[in-house]
Amino acid sequence: MLTIIGCGNANRRDDAIGVRVARRLRDRLERHPVPGVRAIDCGTAGMEVMFATKDSDAVILIDAAVSGSEAGAVFEVPGSELVRDREPSLNLHDFRWDDALFAGQKICGADFADKVKVFLIEAQDTGFGLELSEPVEKAGDTVYERVLACIAEHAVARHSPEERWEIQISRGWVQIPVALYEQLFSGRQGVVPFELEGALCFMPVEQVAGGLLVKIRSVAGDRAIDASEFLRANGWDDAGRYTCTARWERTLGALALERA
Repeated sequence: MLTIIGCGNANRRDDAIGVRVARRLRDRLERHPVPGVRAIDCGTAGMEVMFATKDSDAVILIDAAVSGSEAGAVFEVPGSELVRDREPSLNLHDFRWDDALFAGQKICGADFADKVKVFLIEAQDTGFGLELSEPVEKAGDTVYERVLACIAEHAVARHSPEERWEIQISRGWVQIPVALYEQLFSGRQGVVPFELEGALCFMPVEQVAGGLLVKIRSVAGDRAIDASEFLRANGWDDAGRYTCTARWERTLGALALERA
């Protein structure tokens, strides 16, 4: 299980960026479920962070930072560098997410997530209010994209590198079954096509500009890509029908198709 956790105070402007990103990811996962992935808004409750990480193989935590750096700066840090022992206290409000990571390791031992990644976004204004500052909002978009890439990597890691799938191409349309789309595309609605050593590759992207649109072609949620021009450019008959063997190119983050 990959657990994505957003932390922060939703009423203190930029301090809310972690929960904003987590909620956005949660909404996306509700529309495009990815097996073994969940997103949670833990607010300022460190104890909830500890319980949310239970039974997780990997954890991504998102929060605001106040370090004196430029507003909107993004820091990607291994969780092991931020875990800290906790000074005894009777006030649970003092129990932060870094305390939770330490306590979770002590309580769960080997069962605690062995992969913890933290995204910190430098805040500009943490006063009372609901609006994000412009640089922090843009940084939130950046972190959102990075976490989507982590989700895709996690989904692919559930399969062996040797795993293959059968993909149909009919009259220029590449047909992607809904289960494969949810596992590998993470809800992304575009692809960038390219050729690699005779294989046709399709790299999922969030922004469609310069790429091809992934369209819904059935009530079940199966997808299709109109790759007619790309097929013709690479010597395929765009009016023909093909059964292809597909594999995931991890280093490129792309689905590679070869004629079966």
